[in-house]
Amino acid sequence: GQQQEMVLSMVEGLEAKLAKNPANVDGWIMLMRSRMTLGETAKAHAAFKKAVAANPATRQRLTSEAQILGVPTG
Repeated sequence: GQQQEMVLSMVEGLEAKLAKNPANVDGWIMLMRSRMTLGETAKAHAAFKKAVAANPATRQRLTSEAQILGVPTG
């Protein structure tokens, strides 16, 4: 209930910060982890795609981290 709402609020806050500062690769990884923990695979995949689009030089690291977390990368 209330704890779930607080967690969702924190995750959405992180997503908003990343929209303003998309170069934060660690932040994207944290967002993917959070979305997977919440069972939101599609949102984790969307975060992965946004992270790679914003940080193409780190594609290999992002892909590796996503695979570890179980995020679809295809």
